[in-house]
Amino acid sequence: MKFAIEYISKGGGRIGRLTGLQSQPGAVHETPMVLVSTVGGSAPHLTQDVLHLVVDKDAPLHVPAQHFCDHVQVLQNYKKGVAHFSALQGHSVCVSVQDAAKATPQGYNHKKGVSLWTYGGRQIITADKYMDLMEAMQPDWYEALNDADPGIGSSKKRILNSTTSSMEYLKQCITLHKASQKLKGSALFAPLLGGRSEKARNGWSKSLMSTTVDKSAISGYTIVGLHTNGPEVEDLQPVNVSNIVKASLQEPLAAELPRQTAGMWNPLTVLQLAHLGVDIFDSTFPFLVTERRGALTFPFRLNRRQNDGAYSKGSCLEHQNKKLKVSEDSPKAKAEEEVPRQDNKIRESEDEELSSPYEINMKNKSNVSLMKPLLEGCECYTCKNFTRAYVHHLTIANELLAPVLLMMHNLHHWMDFFSSIREAIKTDRLEDLQTLITTSVFESNEVQSLILDSHGTNCV
Repeated sequence: MKFAIEYISKGGGRIGRLTGLQSQPGAVHETPMVLVSTVGGSAPHLTQDVLHLVVDKDAPLHVPAQHFCDHVQVLQNYKKGVAHFSALQGHSVCVSVQDAAKATPQGYNHKKGVSLWTYGGRQIITADKYMDLMEAMQPDWYEALNDADPGIGSSKKRILNSTTSSMEYLKQCITLHKASQKLKGSALFAPLLGGRSEKARNGWSKSLMSTTVDKSAISGYTIVGLHTNGPEVEDLQPVNVSNIVKASLQEPLAAELPRQTAGMWNPLTVLQLAHLGVDIFDSTFPFLVTERRGALTFPFRLNRRQNDGAYSKGSCLEHQNKKLKVSEDSPKAKAEEEVPRQDNKIRESEDEELSSPYEINMKNKSNVSLMKPLLEGCECYTCKNFTRAYVHHLTIANELLAPVLLMMHNLHHWMDFFSSIREAIKTDRLEDLQTLITTSVFESNEVQSLILDSHGTNCV
């Protein structure tokens, strides 16, 4: 793997080029970039053919080790790696220890190894077993085994135990990595951890540059321990992570190596992390939105209005002419009128609690007769072929097609969002992009000021 920084913006953030991947020798990936998050080796809700309607056929994948630690022998016998095993050959693969889409239970790691929660239950995996799994999976790059368990409120002793054991795991992984012929073309990323303690994080970063660590084997860094994975990560705002990430990335850490972080970060926190110089993210946030049957609609285009190119009144959308709205004279409509309005408000309130300001809730009855796409101007397959009314119908009917169409839209929207981030960095307009999203998404002035104040002066 080769990584080169091409441009550092005055307004924060940097543009890089990732090349020389084992499975894609000729591919060039511009950063900040998104890895396609997978579940069991497949993009959630999307087959191979459908996935390729949304992303390029060489888009890098993010595969958690915990999904395959029960199948080491199967992969060893298969001999072609996890990408071929998952019928996604041609895609490069990044392997992390834990699955960012699921909350990791705390308090189960110890000196012997790290607990991974598989489909068959809890497994304690040592550095030796982990490296056997890496040889079987044959990733293009992977995260060294680590104990990033300490969450909010962890004691100093717990953080110390975490850094001590993680350093031992890292040294073992480096030794086994250098001795392995199968991992000769794979890159190893060192974890950046230390819980929520800035002092511990800065101390850990300094220890990576000490003479006791073989720095020649480290090709990049993964920022871990900012959270314990799962949907709660969405609620972390820039103010919650900014100083902690800065502490991890301070000198003497090598600035020329790529930096990666996983998690269901909301768009504004993604912008802050990109501003701080994080290069690689994942797509667990659009997966989260899909799972609660939402559709991303937040704006991100600086050079034109989001609804430019909106569909005309006579544009042809599948199911546009289908009358999904119930006739006012039907018995069902009359029965619905008899339902107390208060009950409707309660149901709508419960649905709204599951949504974020960055999306529309497709369970909401307001979509029942809307003959327009999920987002006007969006070029995804879903928006070009289906109406909100139809997707709403699929959602409330619990049809399997509903999450497929929503995932296609949400992943496409997320990929385009990162294209806009790269363009904003190149033109020194990352702060303008943050302002666009903040002012468009949040109507409350109090919320706007809270988020803007959390960044500080000249900070995204």
